Amino acid sequence: MLLPSCLQNSQCPQKLVNDTANCRRCGRCKIRDLLELVERHGCQCSVVTGGRLALEIAQGDRVDAIVAVACEKELQAGMWAVFPKPSLGIMNLRPHGPCKDTDVEVATVEEAVRWFLR
Repeated sequence: MLLPSCLQNSQCPQKLVNDTANCRRCGRCKIRDLLELVERHGCQCSVVTGGRLALEIAQGDRVDAIVAVACEKELQAGMWAVFPKPSLGIMNLRPHGPCKDTDVEVATVEEAVRWFLR
């Protein structure tokens, strides 16, 4: 699973890009819920700052499929770039505008993860 760093609360001091284990799981953003989803289903998760880092991770040899959360532009470019590797994209919600304190429907992400795991 690839998550954009803009999902993280903008006031959070934790650095999640290199290590999601740094999340304190305070509940101020959806990262906690998404990390719990990852643990339940036994998949991997990375928080990324942009398309280049996402692409580097997605093209890794140990990645079989990708569930990515991002804005439309990033999803479209990323899914083309990783083809033919299977990928599903979920658009993030932007209640505060782009690139800051974005949101996502966790149930939709879980549905995508389950689709790949069946």
